[in-house]
Amino acid sequence: MPFPTGIFHYGALASLIIITGCTGKDATPSVDGSLGAESGYVPIVLEGGNAERRLRFYVGSISGAEAKDPVSAGLLINRDGQWLLQDPRRIGGMPSSHLQTLFDQSVESGFLGLDDLEDYVQEHYYAAREFPATLDAWQERRGSWSEPDWFKLEVQGSMVPQRRITWVRRADVEAALDGMTSLTDSIVYRQGTVFIGEHVGNGGIDETTIMYKRGDGLWDFLAYDGEGNLTDLIRKEPRDMLIPTRCTGCHYGDRMFEPERSFPAMASPGPSGERSIFVPTAWRQPSIARQMQEHARRSDTVLGLYATLYLAEAVSGDSPHPAKARAYMHKFGLDSLQP
Repeated sequence: MPFPTGIFHYGALASLIIITGCTGKDATPSVDGSLGAESGYVPIVLEGGNAERRLRFYVGSISGAEAKDPVSAGLLINRDGQWLLQDPRRIGGMPSSHLQTLFDQSVESGFLGLDDLEDYVQEHYYAAREFPATLDAWQERRGSWSEPDWFKLEVQGSMVPQRRITWVRRADVEAALDGMTSLTDSIVYRQGTVFIGEHVGNGGIDETTIMYKRGDGLWDFLAYDGEGNLTDLIRKEPRDMLIPTRCTGCHYGDRMFEPERSFPAMASPGPSGERSIFVPTAWRQPSIARQMQEHARRSDTVLGLYATLYLAEAVSGDSPHPAKARAYMHKFGLDSLQP
């Protein structure tokens, strides 16, 4: 549904609404008069799985280059179960014209639907986030990746058709492990953590995907094509995956993917062939994987098994930092697993 171009006049009153059941793009929400009328707010229609998390991500994404938690900032308000978007002009330090335009367009309709918010974010996300236009520029800003300071993981699986090589700084995995007291605790990465995914085809790297942990505790998603230029989609059949809106479907959902779902067992082949995590046999530690349940729980909306395999590497004796490996084995009671 296209957004109207009219601007809201604040002498008018916007009716607050609540939704019962499932509301589509073309449906008109019912009005709950008991909530009263407010000026300077837009009521939000939430629907679908993980709707509140997606709402926070989308509004935070277009609030400026440095994402802020929209609830703490006062942009999103929950009033008796009804979510409202407050006029950004009322909030100090919120310079994003994208967010202001969204608000002004939405009040004309009388409400903001999550589907319409998703469409708007898809169009304006990259501009609002001010990502580097090329992969070279990203590396100049954030640094490159290489061993041994980065943990490297190679996977052939369901997420993309190519073989995927993923990189994350060892220090960032260690920071997440430091925040845990047991293997069943949530695995939460610190701000600034970066996951780099190189999708390797027959001719080299087809595309590079990036997840970046931002200031509001959520992740930015972006990608560069085979020429190193910023792109808002990655190739996949039967349809390409749009960034960031399709990213949230997998990362915020509870569907499990192969080969992470079967690990530490080997996954069966899929429609596109082999599905495997390419690690030494000694890294397939059932006790660690069973306790952490990293892929299933995705406590920080990360789909991979990075902390699980970091500890398995330590137990196997393959860690490039033996002292740290021993410290983590002792902390989590894994000494008896060491070969």
